[in-house]
Amino acid sequence: MDKIVNIKNLTINDNKNNILVNGVSLSIEKGEIFGLVGESGSGKTLTAKSIINLLPENLDYKVDLIETIGKNIVDMTKNEKRELIGKNVGFIPQNTIFFLHPMIKIKNQIGDGYIYHMNKSKKEALEKASMLLSKVGFENPDDILKYYPWQLSGGMRQRVNIAMALMNDPQLIIADEPTTALDSTIQRQVIDLFKTINEELGISIILISHDLALVKHYSNRIAVMYAGQIVESGFSDDVFQNPKHPYTQLLIKIIPTFNMKKNERLSEIPGFVQETGRGNKGCVFRFRCPKAMDICSEKVIENNIENNHYYKCNLS
Repeated sequence: MDKIVNIKNLTINDNKNNILVNGVSLSIEKGEIFGLVGESGSGKTLTAKSIINLLPENLDYKVDLIETIGKNIVDMTKNEKRELIGKNVGFIPQNTIFFLHPMIKIKNQIGDGYIYHMNKSKKEALEKASMLLSKVGFENPDDILKYYPWQLSGGMRQRVNIAMALMNDPQLIIADEPTTALDSTIQRQVIDLFKTINEELGISIILISHDLALVKHYSNRIAVMYAGQIVESGFSDDVFQNPKHPYTQLLIKIIPTFNMKKNERLSEIPGFVQETGRGNKGCVFRFRCPKAMDICSEKVIENNIENNHYYKCNLS
């Protein structure tokens, strides 16, 4: 299959030279839903933002290749990147408060990109916006178009962002925690909508989440990130049925199930994701790993098993 995203050896540093993302390589195939999972601070969002040239200006990065929609954006001009990404990629942010301008009506924010990139009229933009707002769960889409973002709840703003991401009929959608602030009914509607557009239109989707149950159900392949590195990746079924990395095993273990007894405490992973020392030798997870060995402070082995199931661990 053709790759719609291809990243090779991405490293991101902050202005104090701390490594935030370390040597990440991943590819997303055309037409697939790809899950990027891990705790907050693992580097998921930064990795995804590198695909669409949205890294904060105070960060530096080095990379061998970033191909987005088949084009190496590393060598493109700012205008070329804007044209390619604006027409072909939809982005659904995690933070709905700052993504929408509080003093510009929804109809202008959702329609302007469509008018500019797709050379459409304002009437066409409003018609499409109304249809998409209805699809993401609004019963009164024409009224919503007249509102300002500050008149909407967090969940409503998130649904507006999702509709906005769909406006230009993109080849790729990057959804960063897309169900944050949505109730369970709307969550299901939104994710089912992603599944529908993926199946009917062949749109590739990168689903960024800490919700493994969600990712397991909807993703073709997944990559598990920890402290700026991909520690395991492969087809979703393979990773969930035969998790190799201790971090993946623990993430799967803490997924709530219907078999839990009343008043039973949820499992948790002790400790927290480290912010510094991500470029040091050895395994980045060793400080929290229940299976850590002496060798884990010195080196870590990269393993590839059947079905391109990859994991980074000294355990065989």
